[in-house]
Amino acid sequence: MPEAPNVIFPIESWSVTETSFSLGANYRNETTFALSNGYLGTRGTQDECMALEVDTGLEGNFINGFYDSETIRYGEWNFGFPTRSQSLLNLPNPKKILLTADGETLDLRQCDVTEYRRRLDLRDGAVSRTLLWTTRTGRRFRVESERFCSLDDKNVLAIRYAVTPLENGAAVEILSILDADVENHTRKTNPLVDYGPFGRRVSQEQMEARGNELYYQGVTQGTGLHVACGISHTLLARGAETACQAEAMCGQISFTVPAAAEERIELCKYVAFTSSIDMETDAMRAFVHDKLATCVQQGYGVLRRAHTGHMHAFWETADVQIDGDEAAQQGIRFNLFHIMQAAGRDGRTGMGAKGLTGEGYEGHYFWDTETYVLPVFTHTCPKLAKGLLMYRYRTLPQARARARVLGHLTGALYPWRTINGEEASTYFPLGTAQYHINGDIAHAVWQYVEATGDNAFLRDFGCEMLCEIARVWADVGCFSEARDGKYCICSVTGPDEYNAIVDNNFYTNLLAQENLRNALKAINILEQEEPEAGRALLARLEITGDEQALWRRVADEMYLPHDGVRGVYLQDDGFLLRKPWDDSRIPPGKRHLLYENFHPLFVYRQRMCKQADAILGLHLFSARFTAEELRRNYDFYQSVTLHHSSLSTSVFGMLACRVGYAQQAYDYFCQSARMDLDDCHRNVYAGIHAANMAGTWLNIVQGFAGLRVKDGLIEFSPLLPEAWEGYRFRLLWRGARLKVAVDRKGVCIKLEEGQALDLLYRGWPRALREGESIHEAL
Repeated sequence: MPEAPNVIFPIESWSVTETSFSLGANYRNETTFALSNGYLGTRGTQDECMALEVDTGLEGNFINGFYDSETIRYGEWNFGFPTRSQSLLNLPNPKKILLTADGETLDLRQCDVTEYRRRLDLRDGAVSRTLLWTTRTGRRFRVESERFCSLDDKNVLAIRYAVTPLENGAAVEILSILDADVENHTRKTNPLVDYGPFGRRVSQEQMEARGNELYYQGVTQGTGLHVACGISHTLLARGAETACQAEAMCGQISFTVPAAAEERIELCKYVAFTSSIDMETDAMRAFVHDKLATCVQQGYGVLRRAHTGHMHAFWETADVQIDGDEAAQQGIRFNLFHIMQAAGRDGRTGMGAKGLTGEGYEGHYFWDTETYVLPVFTHTCPKLAKGLLMYRYRTLPQARARARVLGHLTGALYPWRTINGEEASTYFPLGTAQYHINGDIAHAVWQYVEATGDNAFLRDFGCEMLCEIARVWADVGCFSEARDGKYCICSVTGPDEYNAIVDNNFYTNLLAQENLRNALKAINILEQEEPEAGRALLARLEITGDEQALWRRVADEMYLPHDGVRGVYLQDDGFLLRKPWDDSRIPPGKRHLLYENFHPLFVYRQRMCKQADAILGLHLFSARFTAEELRRNYDFYQSVTLHHSSLSTSVFGMLACRVGYAQQAYDYFCQSARMDLDDCHRNVYAGIHAANMAGTWLNIVQGFAGLRVKDGLIEFSPLLPEAWEGYRFRLLWRGARLKVAVDRKGVCIKLEEGQALDLLYRGWPRALREGESIHEAL
């Protein structure tokens, strides 16, 4: 049994439990207990929504893709810099519930509260809280609540709040509030100088109270987007009196109930959100009203069961079971839960690096989604993967426009940071220069099609994306005389942000080469299987035979920097020219996130890496390299990588498995598995690290189990960490569902359902029919 990490919460298989309230831990735990459904997200604030300082909490409610912007103010501007900011907006807070008894209002910061317990149920996707409150008069109340963001209805958040007096006494009052007086805290979570918007950004248009229902509608100051939110209620209690009122920015409904001993008072609060992104502004009020009426009619229990059904269906395929390491078990389920609930599902929104759990990174979508998260969904929940790829397809016009700004007469260049599809990154060396975002998206498209066999997606959307991205690769570089006529791509930044504006970034060039070849493959597939659609696409995009020949030549002549003396692929042309990193010159307090303590030029001149870069390329394309090549490169880059990004350790862990360094692989996995749950980087308050969370699934499936795709077949090369007794998971491949189990007795790979399947086991071809298994010794 491995030694338990320095855990914050008790180790449990299917839940995360907070056993006491601490103001100092509140901001962090608001992220831990956050809920979302890909459209609507809410931070895990307490039911009372206490007024807190900027360093102790953030009331956060978000709609994926709903943002505001303002003019970016540059000290020095150049052509092509983004002109408008984009920030996910903190929307009106509908969760607030206040309980008053004996003239005292429940407040966790100062009231006598015992038997406190808050629990995130990972299996069911709900957060519950119970506590015992003793008023100053000595009367006791059992207070219970539960909430969930419905996976069955994206617009709905449901709350059940119950009070049980343990002694007789005067009446209790439950006050349900819809508070529109909220602000963005981006000055706390955003390191970008003067990158707004800040403060309250939604102007009130309507605040109405009617019976048990409140309705709010507002409009953003910069984008002119409209948002609507409503709440409605049902109350199970005897002799209740109800009153409601609405002011400019706040509405409330009070329920006054006699406090009889052991008589449970239960309030069900239903919340509905929508915006003008989804419908015409004039239709929002009726939509919210009808949605709330449906919730009241169905009742909390029906809504909860429908939501839970979706959760259980997700876990049926996505769950990873670990024997002998309860801390890792809790960590992987916590991570899978958060990335699942964060993913946009409507094809019009993506997935932020922080999900919908906070304001970190302003809610922007990055390459994290395609490179880390998409592989998880592709093999466990392809609908989620397709939805995220559709967002990229629908923002293809903006990517085309961005390519023109960067001087490319054809093709598409996707933005580094965005919500609406336009570039929002103000620092081009670490933003726009990261051309690999194009390759990441193209790689994700091909992975999805290869794993699902969804050639309809390839025909209707994917081939166009692959071709438009390929056009940029064929234009951005040149066949350089200085490299014997090889195709070189200069002045880009790879994943490693400590090496910016470099020539021939190995990772970028690898992705470019793959994209060019896959674009040609996609065209060939259409020509063979959908000739009419293929001809129509080539005609619409004006892709000629000469252009395709150029793509083939660029791919065949792509330059990959290599050092013959060391026998390693170089991260870029100048990597070995830089000064060797001397950690002893850097004070310990300044070693993390060097940009906060040193000028970028100082950082760029050092021979070291912030995070996995060339190593990520070697992992993604490991089938192209020999075991000895992978080992030499792993050894070299491990010695120069600082792992200052949460994206790094999982990649090193996966390649460590491939080269046979089992203990190092496990050590890297342990650094990743509970990163957010234990707040290892001390910044979870700003939101989750979605890429690292997905990386822990990749660590197990692509790392320990050795999953990779080789010549169109999936291959497994499993190992078992010494600290574990075993592990099990399921994955999808071209409509078939496989179950993989690894323990000390050996390996079992079973085709649970689907058509007969060919695969590779440690390089040897095997075949499975439905119900059959492969049994092998480790």
